Amino acid sequence: MRNLLHEEVNAMLITVLLLIVLYLVRQHSLATRCFHCLLAVLFGLSIHTWLTFLLASGLIIFSVADWHERTVPFFSFTGWCLTLLVCFPHDLFGMMLLAVMIGGLAVVSQGLGSADVMLIALLACVLRLEAALIVTLIACGTACLHWIAARPPSLPMISHLAAGYACFALVNGGL
Repeated sequence: MRNLLHEEVNAMLITVLLLIVLYLVRQHSLATRCFHCLLAVLFGLSIHTWLTFLLASGLIIFSVADWHERTVPFFSFTGWCLTLLVCFPHDLFGMMLLAVMIGGLAVVSQGLGSADVMLIALLACVLRLEAALIVTLIACGTACLHWIAARPPSLPMISHLAAGYACFALVNGGL
């Protein structure tokens, strides 16, 4: 009975995430809609708590904004990050270490924005440092595939970090 209830909740979460995505990407290209709908399904399969739902829904919302605008709303993004830091048990040392490393890389390469660095640091805080590095590695792989396929002038790294987290969470059974 409990397993059936869990499957029904997962189906409802997938539906909610898909409705959010469909509303946000209604005026985007077909490729963008397909990418974000697939992302919503992956997140829906890996959500086990309300905290992971909060993380997944924020990743989807800011992924769509980053994909379309190549920027995210500062106050909304910062508020979401602070909410996650308050709600999740976290590793501040891992977050600061990764933020300094990635921030230095962003300054040198001029390729990552401040929201990308904040998200990677947040993932290091919410997940473990090693898990955040794996998510970042997966994100770099999907970004490379995106660049090879479409050759855009810039890449929406938050979208690729969301895809990396979705793959990681699906394989590891959530957080």
